[in-house]
Amino acid sequence: HLSSAPSNGSKLAKVGAVPILLGIAQDERSKIGSKALITLCNIAATSEGRKALFDANAVATLVDILAKHQKNRSTASEEMQEQAVAVLLLLSQNNLRFVSLAMQAGAVDLLVSLCEHGNSRAKEKASTLLNIIREISSNEEECSDSILP
Repeated sequence: HLSSAPSNGSKLAKVGAVPILLGIAQDERSKIGSKALITLCNIAATSEGRKALFDANAVATLVDILAKHQKNRSTASEEMQEQAVAVLLLLSQNNLRFVSLAMQAGAVDLLVSLCEHGNSRAKEKASTLLNIIREISSNEEECSDSILP
């Protein structure tokens, strides 16, 4: 993949590829949805890419992809779920905004379900992401408790 080079991930983000790739990944008729998610994962590995993904409302779109593929137990659906969680995991890094967006989109229940029913890689990524969400959420609560009289 040409997108695996960090400079190319940044370039893809800058030229506006993120919304197009999200659309391809979200289209259930697309035969290249998983490849779009792999490219989005490479883009999310860069700071410019994460910004472009947040600007394109990627958290809600990725959670929607998880929901669409949750009922289907095919290998392709498991792969889509695993890759969607991988992108979400990259978006979660040191980002308080991510948690509120993920919770608003309904990610927690889907991640819990994925921990129970996903393939081994998806389970591991979903579990890691849930731990990050819990940690950031508890840190936010501690901060707000210490600020309030």
